[in-house]
Order: sequence, then structure tokens, then C-alpha cells
Amino acid sequence: MFSNILLAYDGSGQHAAALHQAVELAQLCKAELHLLGVVVTTGTAGADRSAKVNDLFSGERKQIEDALGAVAEDLERQGINVATCIRQGEPAHEIAAHAHEIKADLAVLGHTDKGFLARWFLGSTGAELIRHMPCNLLIITE
Repeated sequence: MFSNILLAYDGSGQHAAALHQAVELAQLCKAELHLLGVVVTTGTAGADRSAKVNDLFSGERKQIEDALGAVAEDLERQGINVATCIRQGEPAHEIAAHAHEIKADLAVLGHTDKGFLARWFLGSTGAELIRHMPCNLLIITE
């Protein structure tokens, strides 16, 4: 069924349901689970490369590293084959690019409910992914 499952994960509570589903699928299919964290460096924050913004990116990267490391350690203890990766950039682009690189069969994402203005200014990651993913896409809502 699936041999490479990609989970875009940042450690937030919003993604807990997606993590749970991805783990169940990986166990069921005996698949490798690829945990991907994306440090968002695009948009208005990404345009300003001041020291404060770079510190913000470093802090976000550290939080994602810690979250991925803790989850990967726990899953490995459960016998799940796990790989982790952190990328920087625009989420949809980075998720799709990583899915291509690992030859993902399935990508699992947690749904984050952006308001109308945020979607209008920043776009929809899900809509962008539908156009560029090389595999099936499972969106988990809570």
C-alpha cells in the first residue's frame, strides 16, 4: 500500500491528530515515516533579513528540531522506521520538493484554519500542494 509516508509536522497541538493518523498508517503499512519540519522564511517576515529576524528563524528551527527529535525517538522505541528533515522556505514548495526527493506515496498534513485575510494574503498551502504533490495527500482535521 504505502512504503514512504511524509508528515509535515511542527510539534504544535494542531498537528497532533495528523501525527496520530500518520503513525497508525505507518504501522499498518510497515512504512517508513518521514517527519518534515519547515521553517517559514517567506512572506513579510522573510523579506526582512535583520538580526532579529534571523534570531527568530533560529529559534523556530530549534523548536522544530526539538519537536521532531522527541517524536522520532518515541516512534523508534515503538519500532517505527523514522527519518527527520528540516527545510527552510515556503511550506507548500518545501513539502512538495521533499515528497519528490523521498518518493513519498502519501503525505499527511494537519489542517490549520487560517482566516480569510490570511488565506488571501498568504495563500492556501493545501491548494498549492494539490497542484504539485507527486503522491496522495491526506488532510487531517480535528
